[in-house]
Parts: sequence; structure tokens; C-alpha cells
Amino acid sequence: MPSQRYCFVAMPFRPELNFFFLYLKRYLEENYGLRIERGDASVLTKPLMDKIREQILRADLVIGDVTGNNANVFYELGLAHAGGKPILFLTQNPPEQTPVDIRQFEFIQYDLGKHEELLAKLDNAIRNAFGEKYEGLFEKAREYLQRFNNESGLNCQQKPLDDFQALVMRGEQTGGIPPEDQEDMLVQFLLPKIISDFTDAVVIKKYTEWVSSLNR
Repeated sequence: MPSQRYCFVAMPFRPELNFFFLYLKRYLEENYGLRIERGDASVLTKPLMDKIREQILRADLVIGDVTGNNANVFYELGLAHAGGKPILFLTQNPPEQTPVDIRQFEFIQYDLGKHEELLAKLDNAIRNAFGEKYEGLFEKAREYLQRFNNESGLNCQQKPLDDFQALVMRGEQTGGIPPEDQEDMLVQFLLPKIISDFTDAVVIKKYTEWVSSLNR
């Protein structure tokens, strides 16, 4: 079973942000297969800051909500920065209200009443954070799509990179990405994720026949 990507969220423990955290957690888990935690995620068996430090150093990504300029959040983000972790900064405040030392970074400014705008910005930031690996897979999938179209007589269009990446990230957590030396398996993993209308019955039939021919 592949290791699930882990995301640590540094944010103030305030009632109105607790609901936001749960919303964020559900969205990122369902759409990207990330495991999301805050510092209060589990029962303490060691000092709180030791546990938080371990969580941050284990993380593949850190999301920091600096709304209200909370000192604990800045400490946690300092640990993440020192550990070389990619950080996505969120805030409900105007970016100019943040401390000077972190204004050099890009912020996702959000309004809890405009969730669609927030999610669009968050999607873009998540994909950029993990992007390089998936760009290579996208190019590989495009090669498979061209072969499939040429040999099946179809003219299937490709999904945008963003949609392809989200599908691969979800699939990565359920079965993993096959290695390149198992090309038949890699084709079956990538091709359905790049075809724009893979639910079409004709496309599915042609895909099934084509994949079967690869295994002969």
C-alpha cells in the first residue's frame, strides 16, 4: 500500500476556524487523498511541542493560516520553513497586515462566505506544490493517448493537466502508480485519467479492446 501524503495545518484554535478546518480537511482528503492533521489531532503521549515538531517534520506539505497573526502559528511555520517544507499561506486579513518578514511569500486571502473562490486558489496551490512529478506523468499519458487514438481510430480529447493531476493523486493513494517497467499497468492507470470523456460507451469498449491487445 502506498504511503499517503501527509499535510499539517497550522492555525489558531478558534471556534470559527474549527469549522473551517473540518471543511478544509474533508475537501483535501476527498479530492487529493491527503491525510490532514492539526496539532490537536491525537491524544498526547509526549509534550505538545515535541508532538507538533514531529508532525511538521513528517509532513509533505504545511498549510499555515496566519489569520490574526497568532504567535503559535508563526512558531510552527518557522519549524516548517527550517525543515524545508513547502508551505501554503492562508489568511482572512489583508496581506499587508502580516509581519514584514513573511510578506515576501504568496498568500491565499480568503473569505469564509466565498468558498468557491478559496477552493479554486487552493486547488492551484496544491497542484503547484506537487506539480513537477505530475507534469512528467501527463506527458507520458499524452503519448499513450496518441497511440490509443491512432490504433483505435478514435479522436479522444485530453483532460487539462489540473484535472489529470487530481485524478492521479487520488488513484495514487488507492493502488499506487505502477513503475515504468510495467508499461501495460502504467497505460491502464494513466490513460483513463487523461481521456476527456472516458464515460462514453464507445470509448470504454475501444479502450478495453486496445488494452487487451497490449497484453497478448
